[in-house]
Amino acid sequence: MHSPFGRLARQRFRVALCAAAVFAAGCHHNNQTSGYGIAWVTLSATPSDFAGYTVNVDSVTLTGKVVGQITAVGAVETVDLTKLNNISELWSSANIPNDTYTSASIVIDYTSANISVMVNGVPTKAKVVDTTGTAVTTQTIKVTLDPNNPLVIAPTFASTSAQRLAFNIDLAASNSVNMATTPPTVTIKPFVTGSTSAPDTKQVRVRGPIVNSSVGEQTYSVYVRPFFDVVNSLGQLTIFNDANTVYAINGSTYVGTAGITMLSKSSAGSTETAAYTNYQPTLTPSTTAGRFNATFVVAGSTLEDFYTQGLEGDVIARSGNTLRLRGSTLQFNNGTSQYNEADAVVLVGPSTIVTADNITTLTGLDYTSISVGQHIIARGLYSLPASGVVTLDASGTSSANTGSVRLRQTDLWGTLVSTGTGSMTVDLQTVQNWPVSVYNFAGNGAGAVTPASYAVNTGTATVPTLAVGDPVWIRGITTSFGSAPPDFNAYTISNEVSVPATLQVSWTSAGTTTPFVTLTSKGLTIDLANANYSTGVIQIGSESIDLKTLPASPQIIPQAPPAATPGLPAVFLPLFAVGNLTTTANTTATTAYNTFATFATQLPKSIVAATPAVKFVANGSYLRSTNVFTATSIDVVN
Repeated sequence: MHSPFGRLARQRFRVALCAAAVFAAGCHHNNQTSGYGIAWVTLSATPSDFAGYTVNVDSVTLTGKVVGQITAVGAVETVDLTKLNNISELWSSANIPNDTYTSASIVIDYTSANISVMVNGVPTKAKVVDTTGTAVTTQTIKVTLDPNNPLVIAPTFASTSAQRLAFNIDLAASNSVNMATTPPTVTIKPFVTGSTSAPDTKQVRVRGPIVNSSVGEQTYSVYVRPFFDVVNSLGQLTIFNDANTVYAINGSTYVGTAGITMLSKSSAGSTETAAYTNYQPTLTPSTTAGRFNATFVVAGSTLEDFYTQGLEGDVIARSGNTLRLRGSTLQFNNGTSQYNEADAVVLVGPSTIVTADNITTLTGLDYTSISVGQHIIARGLYSLPASGVVTLDASGTSSANTGSVRLRQTDLWGTLVSTGTGSMTVDLQTVQNWPVSVYNFAGNGAGAVTPASYAVNTGTATVPTLAVGDPVWIRGITTSFGSAPPDFNAYTISNEVSVPATLQVSWTSAGTTTPFVTLTSKGLTIDLANANYSTGVIQIGSESIDLKTLPASPQIIPQAPPAATPGLPAVFLPLFAVGNLTTTANTTATTAYNTFATFATQLPKSIVAATPAVKFVANGSYLRSTNVFTATSIDVVN
């Protein structure tokens, strides 16, 4: 991306500005006369077929009815948006003036973007262009919030009145990929939505150095430092612990009070933490609020340290103590990152510290616990030898090399072959969305590991109703190297209807003004016979269903909002948006609605000859037996 040294210098300059702005605004000790409140700004992404998608997110500005335009987030962050498929990141805890905010603008910088697509199982860097075919620089996306759900920052006594502002970058709606060129070409037209409630129930990752902790209160506080940031402090936040919160601290695992107790002994200001939290709206005596409850916390050298760099990727082969990783991201300890199209190497050994994220039942983990098929985050000493192969020495053989590997839960997809007591056999198709053909399973077991009869230990996981030949999704950890069978330990097993799905439709460049056969306040159907219809698929993990192979065009209905709790905002709300490029260069405008009926009324007004529909993306779940797609969000690009 950028020079690490120049970027670090710029960051150190920005942090002084950010800190000054935060403390001038009253930080987290607001009162009713301060004139400021807090917005918890989160960023997530909707998945698409990208191996890596690294850009800079530059800023967020808000437009209020009284104060006009103000900057809510001003620190530039480098983000791989594919890492936000399953989580949201707390971008900032921003102090902003009391007002009612009706719209927001987010700036994304593609100048040094690294976007990779998968070509025959190999990540391949794409050429990135805008809709005119020229190189892309910065793009500004104006998001109009639902008029019935604006962002209201009211005078209050404390930061517990903070309101959430959730941004989502829809990668499927934002990009068109041409695989016929060499290299492949990605044409971008960013589509971003924003809402005071997220359109999903993803966990929120909160990263930052520990400020203080309280074992008695079962809480700890951090300066918010999102993504790979090493210097900015974008607000402060308190994280709540409970009896089941799992902690991985400096290579050891703790649960509940034992974890918060150990964390309280860590050095404030220098111990980095990352909490995976569930956002919970709460009610104070005077105003609505919320809290972040941690399910899993990584801290200290298990997460990051000053001496080592990180490498995250998928183990596609192991020979002795050498792991080969595909689709890896190198995490430098100066806050920068680098996606690697070529396979990388990790060296492990008896001194490597091995932990399993958010799992307490795996004990005695060591360097032999890492086998082919496992998704990992390693830390060690980085080098780039003459061979040009990115190499990370995580063997832990020196005082400066803590040498650690985190086993991350890994996703499998295949079809059911058979089931037994505490076990199942699947015809394995993909691991972490990579085709199974790229994996060399040699050494995983005493004999050959056969993907067509991949043995899964189901343990205590709930097994849904499945028939032979049905697709099945499994999340868990591979068994130790050399110990197969079984090949895999499952913690979650899902059938088709319970896996998040995306329905994508594209029309030709001319677009269409008549994309739907039906459009009512209750739902819609896509016109598959439209002359300008190009492609349409339902993507469920690695499974892809061509819409034209179905008996009829699926009925697309909105997800019902959750039952309201008096006085509280919803945990999540469905979100339906429409948008297009404006006449202003490099600017897109989107408008979001939390009610489908309002959205359905607006669509015919937006999809006209001047702005025809060119892309449709719905996220939710698909029930094949009824051919119904239930959407938690819909984005229409016109």
